[in-house]
Amino acid sequence: MPAGRQGRDFVDRMLDEIHAQTPGIDTRPMAAISRILRAAMFFQAAMNRIAGRAGLTYRELLLLAALRRAAPSFCLNPGQLLKECFAPSSTMTRQLDHLASLGLVERKPDPNDRRGVLVRLTARGKRLIDSTLTLGVLGDERELQAIYKLSPEQIETLNGTLHELLLVLEAEGADQFVGMLFVKGQSPMAAR
Repeated sequence: MPAGRQGRDFVDRMLDEIHAQTPGIDTRPMAAISRILRAAMFFQAAMNRIAGRAGLTYRELLLLAALRRAAPSFCLNPGQLLKECFAPSSTMTRQLDHLASLGLVERKPDPNDRRGVLVRLTARGKRLIDSTLTLGVLGDERELQAIYKLSPEQIETLNGTLHELLLVLEAEGADQFVGMLFVKGQSPMAAR
């Protein structure tokens, strides 16, 4: 439990139940992963609401944000977008079709690859993502504001720890694992 904070969270209660059944087991890694996943659910709910107010899904918002960061051209190829958004290609294609139908993105030939396509953020898409991010990034959503309950030092420590964890997860070959997350009815363990 963090210093200076009182009370027990869901994971504390879960660990009590586990320890009652199997005393002495080291649950620290499970506790950390469980807390990351549980916090991510809260943050995901907030981001879903932000995207919904813009008339988009969260994944569509991620696509627009990825294109917005690709300034000054605001273009990425589909392969780059797949890496940015952790989405299977069929899902991303549907999302890009929807965004194109709304006039937020357009597909254009890749001048460096005759067979390739680039996805470009339109002026309308840029206005939408800029207004959404201005309203949403650590905006009024209670879950996103919760980070400010931590001290600047705690935030820095959390950032450093999560950075190290992501370096491990994003290491070469991690993209194949992410792809397995989208195989219907197949767990990563079953795929071995």
